[in-house]
Amino acid sequence: MAVGAPDPKLLGIPGEQLPGVYPALPFLLSVNAGPDGLIGRKGRKVVVIGGGDVAFDAARSSLRLAKDGRVTIIYRKTREALPAGAEEVAEADEEGIQYLYERAPVRILGTGQVEAVVVQRTELGPPDASGRRTSVLVPGTEETIPCDTLIVAVGEKANLEGFPSEIDFRLSAQGWPEGRREGWMTDVDGVFATGGKSIVYAMAAGTAAAEAIDAYLQKKAGAPPTPRPDPFGGATPPRRLPEGYGGPTWQL
Repeated sequence: MAVGAPDPKLLGIPGEQLPGVYPALPFLLSVNAGPDGLIGRKGRKVVVIGGGDVAFDAARSSLRLAKDGRVTIIYRKTREALPAGAEEVAEADEEGIQYLYERAPVRILGTGQVEAVVVQRTELGPPDASGRRTSVLVPGTEETIPCDTLIVAVGEKANLEGFPSEIDFRLSAQGWPEGRREGWMTDVDGVFATGGKSIVYAMAAGTAAAEAIDAYLQKKAGAPPTPRPDPFGGATPPRRLPEGYGGPTWQL
């Protein structure tokens, strides 16, 4: 089972259901499906909440769609704490994305359409369970940021409706469901669950789970596990490079 985390996380603040407020992933899908996306090509005041790669993708896509508009990323911590990749941040700087750091949204304003987001200053608080310092709101520091489009990019969560409770997924800090036992087996014998976090993590986790599944099946059959095949097809590295590669891939 590799169900992932397809549902967007919500801010959980008043006004989040107003028209003009979009979760980041559906927004990016709409951009990919057509040239105008959800915000059209008119000048806009766009605010993106979040600091990860998805937030930057949404902000940069918004800026290209709203050519005469202004796009601002609001992030609850400092620039140095941004989880987005350095290349993504640098390219957003070049495109003209604006930033508002150490702010957290507390409510969204509007009548029939989003018109502004109220934010409050933050400061570092005590460490959470993972050891990371949390952000806490500073009283009396509210400010209103006008906007006609607000994109929420604060992560995703798994949709586990319909799964039997006996599976008892372990949810990672990012909300990805995984099996609790060795090799990502769940509490249901023979049912494995993994994936999530990133493509690289999902590939590595899938490989480990496949090996665990093979070992499980071979044990039931009274046989040893099957050795994992060499992904390159043998002990000798390939000598013919795939088209588009300029160097020996086995030395990268």
